[in-house]
Amino acid sequence: FMLLVPLDPSYQASKEAYRLAFVLERSQNEAALRIDDLGPSQCLHEYKRGPDDNLNPAVDVFSLASPADWTEVEFKKQIQEPGYYHLYFSNCEKDTEVQFSLRLEEYNVEGDSKIYLSAGEASLPTWYLVMNFLFFGELLAWVAVLVAKRGNVRMIHYLMGVVCLFKCLQLVFTSWKYHTLKWEGVHDIGFIFYYIFSFLKGMLMFTVIVLIGTGWSYLKPFLTERDKNIILAVLVAQSIVNTAAIIVDETSPGSAGWLTWRDILHLIDMACCSATLLPIVWSISHLRKAAETETKEGSASRNVSRLTSFRNFYLLVVCFIYFTRIIVFLLSATLPFELTWVANVLSEFASLVFYGLTGYLFRPQSSNPYLPIGSEDNDDESVELMGKEESV
Repeated sequence: FMLLVPLDPSYQASKEAYRLAFVLERSQNEAALRIDDLGPSQCLHEYKRGPDDNLNPAVDVFSLASPADWTEVEFKKQIQEPGYYHLYFSNCEKDTEVQFSLRLEEYNVEGDSKIYLSAGEASLPTWYLVMNFLFFGELLAWVAVLVAKRGNVRMIHYLMGVVCLFKCLQLVFTSWKYHTLKWEGVHDIGFIFYYIFSFLKGMLMFTVIVLIGTGWSYLKPFLTERDKNIILAVLVAQSIVNTAAIIVDETSPGSAGWLTWRDILHLIDMACCSATLLPIVWSISHLRKAAETETKEGSASRNVSRLTSFRNFYLLVVCFIYFTRIIVFLLSATLPFELTWVANVLSEFASLVFYGLTGYLFRPQSSNPYLPIGSEDNDDESVELMGKEESV
């Protein structure tokens, strides 16, 4: 442990004792996490346990007032009151920096075993395994549909199946990740595969959403320059999101830059989700104009049914984004400590429903209003729609 004085070499610390301490604080939910929220004029451990304050039973202060204790400090705390526990380092010596190595081990006891996951996360390995079986069942159902309707299968259908496959693999390694953390408290090689399949699934899922939104292989067999730019932007955004997610997962909240990377993760992820809506909006606009034109001419058209389905898909994507990016985030921050698993499970269940409904809307079938390509009675309107796309 070293106390550094970078700004004023003549500075003298507090006359009787150094104002340094570790603070262990209990809270009921994750939203109570504090990071420098008291301001520069207040000291965390003195604010919580000042001479005129009532002692807060949820706060324990381990003082480092004497330099004689700095060689090696060890303290233990047996938790009696359940809840979230956060460990803070409080340095109230003005214009100083500190340097030290810290080894922190936190665990719950179950019988003779140590469980390194919190009470609310201990069941996550099982939940992720259950969700994996549900997604695998959905994948088998999708494969059965492709086999039964092989004559109407397009390339986008295969990509949708690959997304579901990567989702299954991600869930397998997510379950393994939490299982390893639960019983060992450390990473293993499974974390590498977890990040790989999370990266691939995220990149491909958003790409497929954009492709469906553009009507690729449904309304047209090509991508316009604007479509390609949207896909490129989504891929770049997802690369940044995955990088930020790894940094946030692998560093502690008190690390330098952790808050910045967390904010980047949420900001870019929301921007990426918003970008996926643009092609859907454009396709809805084109189909609406085509439907209005043909209605005036008095001719029957399948554009109305296409327009309805694209609107349904737009609402589906909006609900999925809103729930998984906003509702789940708020739940994870406000749920009691023993129910934090609920937010993770709801997020995965929302993905399961989203995958299933998307597959139902865009399943291959001979009467599918989204498959005019190769159909003689729709060649003219397909060409007309392609021309509209190119002229934008």
